[in-house]
Amino acid sequence: MRFRYRRYTGGPDPLAEPDPPTGAARRALDDLRALVAEADTDSDADRAELAALEAALSRYGEGDRSAAAEMAPSDLLRLLGPEGEAARARLDSGDHGLSPRELRRLGDAALREIDRGRGTPGGHAGRTGTGGTAGEPTGAFLPHEIAGDRPLDAAATAREAALRRARADGPALLPEDLRVAEAEPESAAAVSLLIDLSHSMVTRSLHEAATRAALALHALVRTRHPHDRVQVVGFGESAAELTPAALVAHDWRGVPGTNLHHALRLARGHLRRHRGLAPRILVVTDGEPTAHLDEDGEARFAWPPTPRTVEVTLAELDAALREGAEATFVLLADDPRLRAFRALVERRRGVRVLDADADLLGPLLLDRYRRR
Repeated sequence: MRFRYRRYTGGPDPLAEPDPPTGAARRALDDLRALVAEADTDSDADRAELAALEAALSRYGEGDRSAAAEMAPSDLLRLLGPEGEAARARLDSGDHGLSPRELRRLGDAALREIDRGRGTPGGHAGRTGTGGTAGEPTGAFLPHEIAGDRPLDAAATAREAALRRARADGPALLPEDLRVAEAEPESAAAVSLLIDLSHSMVTRSLHEAATRAALALHALVRTRHPHDRVQVVGFGESAAELTPAALVAHDWRGVPGTNLHHALRLARGHLRRHRGLAPRILVVTDGEPTAHLDEDGEARFAWPPTPRTVEVTLAELDAALREGAEATFVLLADDPRLRAFRALVERRRGVRVLDADADLLGPLLLDRYRRR
């Protein structure tokens, strides 16, 4: 699974740095090393294979997790017997996912990709410099070198250059003349990102773009908005809060239903737990709701969707809006049923609806988050 996330255009491989195994994978590695040390063979070919296996195990223990590809289960069974094959299976199980360090690197790579390669719709609005999150202008201006990535203020820059030249002759413009508008720091936000996990996201090749966008959002919060509180909810037939690791490891195949009703309910719980923070809901989906929670708490799926599904989903959205939340829907498809649901959502005050594809999803999502 981890090798699905190695390829990022531009820049180094985010998973290339050494990352030694821990936990169950480390214990399985120790078992394999012990079996290799105890192996006894009269064949020169087998001894050479054992030496190569020992070298691969050593590299794996030092953090080169790609060395696991050199430990074929069939070879381990032949060389080390059933115990070797079983230890290899335990190593696979323990090393299936991405480590926290790797997840951070993937998030950082996804964020760099969005910021560098594709830019952000709407310019740099709301991006963070050393002065804090961009909010309302204060009327003052900061030197560009201490103001991070905020856009230049042309009028203030020209005025500063003119004042310098009035004091002494010099070039028309110097780096120290550059000025940006100072802004008051904004309050922290409670953000709930709701991601459609239905199978149609796979058939439309949208699932990896959604995963990268979520990882980039986590990286942005971790590095630039540490006071914000972000929740990721995945919704299929039912909804559940997901860690970045769980989202990356999620098996997108064969997930029926689009239970936005349940996802919005979980989002409301997150926003209530963080009262006092600016409440924001971001929804990523390629289809209209097709499932909801019934009065007994059980998920009810129907295709085509029943009027009840749409009714309770909109009621949950209205409840979140009444509690002060702002909601952005990023729609990844255009079909008649989704257009009908979109028309109902757009009637709500406090809701923004955007269209995107796989390439635009990350930039749009981060732009909406950055707009405070």
